[in-house]
Amino acid sequence: MKQLLQISAVLIALFMPAQSQAQMSIKFRGSDGWGLGSRYEQMYNNYSLQSYYGTISKIDTVIPSNDMSYGICFSLKTSNEEFVVHLGPAWFVLHQDMNLSIGNKVEVRGAKVSINSKPTIMAAEVRYKDRVLILRDQDGYPYWCAWRKQ
Repeated sequence: MKQLLQISAVLIALFMPAQSQAQMSIKFRGSDGWGLGSRYEQMYNNYSLQSYYGTISKIDTVIPSNDMSYGICFSLKTSNEEFVVHLGPAWFVLHQDMNLSIGNKVEVRGAKVSINSKPTIMAAEVRYKDRVLILRDQDGYPYWCAWRKQ
C-alpha cells in the first residue's frame, strides 16, 4: 500500500507541471496572411468605398498572394464591366450563414483595387434581397481580425 502511494505521488509530480504549463499560454495559428499588417490588407482604402450592382457569374476560391491561405471570391458582372469580388479568408466566409448563388443580383460595397492586374473589389458588405453579409466594420477593419490595437 505504501509503495502504491509513493508511485501515485511520483506520477502526480511528473504530470502536474506539464498540465499547468499547458494552461498558462495559448499558441494562436494566425490569420494565414489575411491579418491587418499584411500587404493584402494594406491595399484596402476605406475612403474609396463604392457600391457596385450586378449579377454573380462565378463563385470560386482565390489566393491573392503567395503568403496567404485561400479565400472566397465571386465574379460580379455589371452592366459594363466584370470584377472579381474578394469576400475574405475561406476559414471565415464559409462559416457565415449566407446563400449566394450564380445568377443572384447583388449589391457589393467595397474598395476597388488591382490585384494581379485585374480589377478587384475588396468587399465590405454584400447585399442580396433582404440579407446583408457584413465583412468589415465602419472603419474598414475586417471582422476576421479580432485582435486589434486599442
